[in-house]
Amino acid sequence: MNQPKIEPMRKGEAPSEKYAWGDIHWLTSKGANGARELTLGNTVVEPGGKNPLHRHPNCEEVLYVIAGEIEHYVEGTPRVRMQAGEAILIPRNLKHQASNVGRGPAELLVAFSSAERETVIEG
Repeated sequence: MNQPKIEPMRKGEAPSEKYAWGDIHWLTSKGANGARELTLGNTVVEPGGKNPLHRHPNCEEVLYVIAGEIEHYVEGTPRVRMQAGEAILIPRNLKHQASNVGRGPAELLVAFSSAERETVIEG
């Protein structure tokens, strides 16, 4: 894709990935719509679910809680509980993991400082 696709991306129509713990809908990325500098995703973590411990060697991540409650681990820091309206910065290449500690699904907005984010699973 040479030029970015400039039109709304809808969660149900965006490229998505389904996992045992939940799903991710890629609203903006190089692959989704030709973004050149960032990735934006809408993630749902099911009750009791957690994504695998992982890191992103080529970008920072910002995680914003839209609904629900999560516990988030970032390497070298204490675990932190987060609820709707809270955001956290995850620096490049630090291991991290989100766990849903609430009773319902946790909905998150995740943004990365690269249109081609790299993910390395650590466990």
